[in-house]
Amino acid sequence: MEKRNYKKTSSIILHCIITALLMAALMLTGCASGTALESHQKGIEGVAEKEYFIPKKPIDRHYIGCAWSKQFGPVEDPASADIRIKKEKSFNNVQQDFAYNRGIALGGQSIIGPGGQIGASGGSVKKAALEGVEIISPVSLADIPFEPKTPYITEALRLANFKIKDEKASKAGIQASAGLKIGTAGALAEVGSQARKGTEGDGLVVAYKLHMIDQRSYSVQDSGNVALELDKVVDFSKASLFAKVRLQNIEPGASKSLPRNLLWSCDRADALSKDMTAAWIVELKSTDPKKKSLNIAFPGFPKVDDCQSFSGVVYSRLDPVTDRIIRQKVNIAIIDAELSDTLQSKKWEARISLVDESFKIKQVMPDDL
Repeated sequence: MEKRNYKKTSSIILHCIITALLMAALMLTGCASGTALESHQKGIEGVAEKEYFIPKKPIDRHYIGCAWSKQFGPVEDPASADIRIKKEKSFNNVQQDFAYNRGIALGGQSIIGPGGQIGASGGSVKKAALEGVEIISPVSLADIPFEPKTPYITEALRLANFKIKDEKASKAGIQASAGLKIGTAGALAEVGSQARKGTEGDGLVVAYKLHMIDQRSYSVQDSGNVALELDKVVDFSKASLFAKVRLQNIEPGASKSLPRNLLWSCDRADALSKDMTAAWIVELKSTDPKKKSLNIAFPGFPKVDDCQSFSGVVYSRLDPVTDRIIRQKVNIAIIDAELSDTLQSKKWEARISLVDESFKIKQVMPDDL
């Protein structure tokens, strides 16, 4: 009888000890789960594929089409053309959780109302609605100016309902280096209060995807430099493209201007285009109905220094059958050009070349850089 009571008492004590240990463990877990660092780790660990790059600092710009530097992050080219973009709502729980927790780690604040505000103080973080997670990408990948051996930004993960709080009001931030891989000890160790001047604003970009040319698929055909004579046609028969240059001028005193559909060879000439009275215009026409004609203008009068060359993509598309980007580049260089006092051609010598490129692209993972 006594032995039975002893066993019963021991069993009760054992159950009490186990219950107490479980409660203590739950309390410890609850205390630790609300910190910015813990939330950041959860976001990182929740991404099944390590395919996102962390920006150097919190920003509200997507930088789609910009080259990526391991040290400096997005690198803008002032001369590059604008890229059409599209915004899509993310329905991926992994993306939503990752983006939300990145926003917390950056010291983000919801802008959807007091009930949606977040913070990293007090040892707890309350999750707000995730409807504002956006995926920003180009309308066509063929619009991105890919160059060999250089990664380019093709996707941005953005929190539309977030903004960076004022530095004094924020107690959490992150200043991971541009090339730091998600999940590395360095990225986690740099969570803390950091200066964020110039980064306050609505919307917060938290990660990027990168792509680059797959060198194994890259093929190129260069016509070489061909003389571009005035009022004579240059036939690039293999590319179904014709080029012709002409001089167009406006009579002094006439209330007219040069055509508005010109692509000027440099920004300065474009800025002065309304006052331009003479220009050398290179017409590019294709026998392919899918390709549009293009008129590239070089300033004749007034003359603009450092504006005698042009290099750019005149046609690009993504072939859905082969998954290859197909594009044409034109290079034009004016060697000598001079006008008379009556704005007639006095000297003209120029060269033109056509480059046909075809390639596939591949995604760049953080481990690749």
